[in-house]
Amino acid sequence: MEIPEGFEKIEASVYRNGDELLIWGNLDPEGPFAIRIRLGPAPGDPGPPPDGYEWTGEVRPPKKGEYFWSDFKGRVVCAIDDETGFNRLGEPTGGRKILRPVAPPEDPKKKFRIVRDEG
Repeated sequence: MEIPEGFEKIEASVYRNGDELLIWGNLDPEGPFAIRIRLGPAPGDPGPPPDGYEWTGEVRPPKKGEYFWSDFKGRVVCAIDDETGFNRLGEPTGGRKILRPVAPPEDPKKKFRIVRDEG
């Protein structure tokens, strides 16, 4: 890999624990440093949906009552109004990853009917 212009190579060690990386090194004359990074899904891959929801595959401004993933809040949000895709200053906000609620799994106890045998 070619080092981009303006950067200098430093010696550092990288350690991994599951989806976390720890990068440790020493800058001269500033001294030692450590950086902790959590790895996330690849760009364009939203990863598994939150419990009780499924991804629709759409990325657009949500309509009133639709559920979407908020990167800012880090949780599922229900749209209060139709979003236009622009903020109050007229700047584009981009799309949201749209979710739909999934019906809860059927209760297996309700599938069986007890029948009394009189014979």
